[in-house]
Amino acid sequence: MSPAQPMRRRSDAVANRAALLDAAERVLLRDGPAVPLDVVAREAGVGIATLYRNFADRDELYAAVVHRAHQLVADLAQEAEASPAPPLDALAGFLDRLLAERRHLALPLLSAPGPRPRNGADPFGPYPQDGADPFGPYPHNGADPLGPRISRSLAAVLKRGIDDGSIRPDATAADLVVTVATLARAQLPPDAWDRAARRIAALVLDGLRARSDTTPLPTGLTGAELDRAMTHSGGDRAAY
Repeated sequence: MSPAQPMRRRSDAVANRAALLDAAERVLLRDGPAVPLDVVAREAGVGIATLYRNFADRDELYAAVVHRAHQLVADLAQEAEASPAPPLDALAGFLDRLLAERRHLALPLLSAPGPRPRNGADPFGPYPQDGADPFGPYPHNGADPLGPRISRSLAAVLKRGIDDGSIRPDATAADLVVTVATLARAQLPPDAWDRAARRIAALVLDGLRARSDTTPLPTGLTGAELDRAMTHSGGDRAAY
């Protein structure tokens, strides 16, 4: 076998996996989570055997779609963290790019399907430590390993703004994660929601701005409470 043949096979495998994830994303939104997996395979232009070579079952496929959405948000959050722009401008860019990619986030982050807990494990257990293989077996608690990374990046941007006085001191990363999940899930037809969501994003950014007469916010979710809520909703198939 020539060296080019294994490379070609790996390339084909990567393309097939991407096509299956794209197809699953479309089919989930169009037909709901109970659609037969052979429909996903046909939509992707591959055979059902190829689907099962990539994903052991429905849960693993759907969890991979959700993980890809988390990866997109994590990348955007890390860009905001690394941005030399003022913190509010970095967050504005984050939300703008998030809305531009919203079609890939239509499976909402707070109500997306996740893998079932295994071995009787606590479904509200802690997230895995960094360094775990993000494309290996999904964590036993149903939470995506990129969740903490997203929160840390957003918290870092907020801290810069709190430290320089541009962002109100009671804003939290949990507030931004909930905002992301809210904006990702269309509440209106696409064109109307795009306009409405951009207006909501602008209101959120304005609300983050520090002012001398700022009224304290009501008590919000802690990071741990949000982690638990996100993990719990991951098993809620009715969320679609």
